Amino acid sequence: MKKSAYILLAACGLAACNYLEIEPVGQVIPHKTSEFRALLTTGYYAYPFSEAQSYTCLLADEVGTIDASAFWNASDAVPIGYNYTWQYGTQMLEYPYQYFYQSLFYANAVIENIRDADVDDADEPWEQILGEAYALRAYNHFQLVNLYGQPYNPNTADQDRGIALSNLIDIEQKYRPTNVAAVYALILEDIAEAERLMSVERQPDNTRNYRFSINALAAFKARVLLYMQRWQEAYDTAVALIPKYELLDLNTATEETALPWQAASCEAILAMDRPFSGSGGDLRNACVLAESLLGLFDKENDLRFNYLKEINTYDEFWTPTLLGYGVDRSSSDKISIRAAEIYLIAAEAGSYLPAELPAARQYLLDLQAKRLKAEAMEAQQRKIEGMGAEELRVEVANERAREFLMEGHRWMDLRRTTRPSITKSYNGSVYTLNANDSRYTLPFPQSAIASNPELNN
Repeated sequence: MKKSAYILLAACGLAACNYLEIEPVGQVIPHKTSEFRALLTTGYYAYPFSEAQSYTCLLADEVGTIDASAFWNASDAVPIGYNYTWQYGTQMLEYPYQYFYQSLFYANAVIENIRDADVDDADEPWEQILGEAYALRAYNHFQLVNLYGQPYNPNTADQDRGIALSNLIDIEQKYRPTNVAAVYALILEDIAEAERLMSVERQPDNTRNYRFSINALAAFKARVLLYMQRWQEAYDTAVALIPKYELLDLNTATEETALPWQAASCEAILAMDRPFSGSGGDLRNACVLAESLLGLFDKENDLRFNYLKEINTYDEFWTPTLLGYGVDRSSSDKISIRAAEIYLIAAEAGSYLPAELPAARQYLLDLQAKRLKAEAMEAQQRKIEGMGAEELRVEVANERAREFLMEGHRWMDLRRTTRPSITKSYNGSVYTLNANDSRYTLPFPQSAIASNPELNN
């Protein structure tokens, strides 16, 4: 077996990968497809689902007031304040970095070695497992480049700094950042490989929809193409997927209905990431939503407003005073890509395609019909149908802000589009992120630089 396999297995031994058989010589080596499935499952679990996306809400314009002391524990209160005010440096609480590469390590291990495995489960071909590994590798690189790389610009992507790629297992490899174009090229190559290999169209239930499927891969591909401004391809990919999933109608939802940001929802396509709520503690009271964001809602007619949580303060007589609103999420909620996003990708990408502009308007209306009260839709239809392409793009951006509140999309959307100025008040001081500010890209964490000085090259 390859040298890289032995590197992998030594690491697995340290990580107590007890699902792998122990060779007589003391080496831990996977031989069977079921063992590689277990290895890939470890890669899925290594992915930083709690902080990968949703904690970027602290960077965006979604939060108006923050109680930093509510985060994790008292020692983290100061670092979170630095995140909230874009004071990047040694004081900030680091966003995930090494965990992405740990997940990549397991994906690469499967990619490099599963072809030699013995098939011991006829119901799960090795090609499906391999395809998922390629998809997981693409997803990790996509998240990394959108946190730590420059926003994708088709005119400068081959010059803009990206991230260090991890597409093989080699302890002697120099992990230096490459350019953004090279990162996206690998992402698309891995998606193409996954398309060729996977056979599971849709995971059978919400206990397994953390795994990639053909549909989840198509949804992810549509997102990637949107970020790359490849409008026709993004539109076509999204439109082809729309008939396969239904939207939840909030007009008819009950207390028992799985909501769109939950893994059991009818809208769930891929469920790896956790919406903002905190893990290891309930942070729903830690962040009051910004008034500018709340102003995007039609509070009388938008049913999503009913799913916000009132945040109150109390006097000595326990009389409540409304401070504002926050998201009402549970730490058990998980969603990465859902049907609503596919409609909004079709609407946004279609707005750049003159022939598809009427259809783009309709995709937006189709989603809004499931989120607004029925009696509001006649006026909404007149409003949307009267919009030109630029007006429609603004409305789609606002709809994304409403629909994906505190799910981690807003910061990424601001980065890839307008990069506006944002101002926040915190502990009596005012902080501003300027328009097109370089701080729209996170620096590599200090801990990562300390262990790999090549990141500065």
